[in-house]
Amino acid sequence: MKFSEILFHFLDEFFIQESEGKGFHSSKSCQKERWSLCQSCEHFDEPEEGCKHCGCYLPHKIQDPFGSCPLEKWTSNSEQWNVEHYDLVKNKLIEKHPELKEKIDGIS
Repeated sequence: MKFSEILFHFLDEFFIQESEGKGFHSSKSCQKERWSLCQSCEHFDEPEEGCKHCGCYLPHKIQDPFGSCPLEKWTSNSEQWNVEHYDLVKNKLIEKHPELKEKIDGIS
């Protein structure tokens, strides 16, 4: 099986888990820190709770563990996702496609 097929199955499972509300979000402390940084930024649009620079709606953006500020005021928190959620997605994927276990374990 090609890596692209494994990746497709992984992404499929990721989006299934996300749609079921598994909470692939940054931690509350990370969100609080990001929100504080955004509020103190000159591009913060208080009435809209958005960023005038990138146009994002910040209450959603600060929750994204893979998101980052284009002005580099805060960065991705993908390490947290790897610790908290990767195994869930991986194990669900292997449960549905047991033939992938050896290949996935080889690249994990």
